[in-house]
Amino acid sequence: MGTTKPQTTNLSPAQALTPQAQGKRIHWSGGINAIEAQEGARQCFTLLHATFDAQGVLQWPRDEQQFIACGAGDYDRDLVALYTLVSFDGRVVGQRMFLGKPVPVIEIEALYRHSDCVQGDEKIPACYSGLLQPRKP
Repeated sequence: MGTTKPQTTNLSPAQALTPQAQGKRIHWSGGINAIEAQEGARQCFTLLHATFDAQGVLQWPRDEQQFIACGAGDYDRDLVALYTLVSFDGRVVGQRMFLGKPVPVIEIEALYRHSDCVQGDEKIPACYSGLLQPRKP
């Protein structure tokens, strides 16, 4: 029997601040604003939320929304750095204050790196696009 990907809930970061959103699976994208190493070999990313339209073009919503994504291990800084565009599969696990406002926190299950490089540059590390695995502590 094939493995099916668990369903995600279509929530915005603002909607994920409600108690009913706890534990819901999401798939969010955004640009990394900050990277923070945490105790226990964990890493957290603060991101500006973005969406993809029907043609797969990244869209930045007018109502700026931030979120934080945390997970075990750390990612190669050549592939995941400030302003890198990424997508996460994860679960809503809480909220934190960021710049005086509550933002949702998700636990990372999968991290996908997007690339805006021109076709043919895929062999350059900075142009890698795909699923990333954290380095083991």
